[in-house]
Amino acid sequence: MSRIRRGRAPRPTPHLSTRAWAMIFGAMFLLLAGLTALQYLGAKPASTAEIWVDGVLLRTIDLSQDGEYRIESAEGWNVLSVSGGKLAVTAASCPDADCVRCGPQNSGPPIVCLPNRVSIQFSDSGGVDGAVR
Repeated sequence: MSRIRRGRAPRPTPHLSTRAWAMIFGAMFLLLAGLTALQYLGAKPASTAEIWVDGVLLRTIDLSQDGEYRIESAEGWNVLSVSGGKLAVTAASCPDADCVRCGPQNSGPPIVCLPNRVSIQFSDSGGVDGAVR
């Protein structure tokens, strides 16, 4: 004989309403927007920019001196302009030119040209960045 189990029927899984989901996604969006704003607005201006080509440091540019630089790589070239303490990629041989659309910057995340394998990182030449004992 088989036993028949009697008892309560399983409860259905509770579902969140559309309004609850909208509030959860809205809160996540505001949190991420706030963190992004802190990254850009809270960053202090850098005094130098390091130009990396294919993972090798090519040169360091002083952002206090205006000038124009042509960066050559095996894959192509980029033209960098420094003006008013900010650096901008003004021309590039790559087909999409996303690096040109970044605009003038002096802090924040690096400017990257993937097709030409060029990366521009902003740094502060003065002081100690970190210490190990």
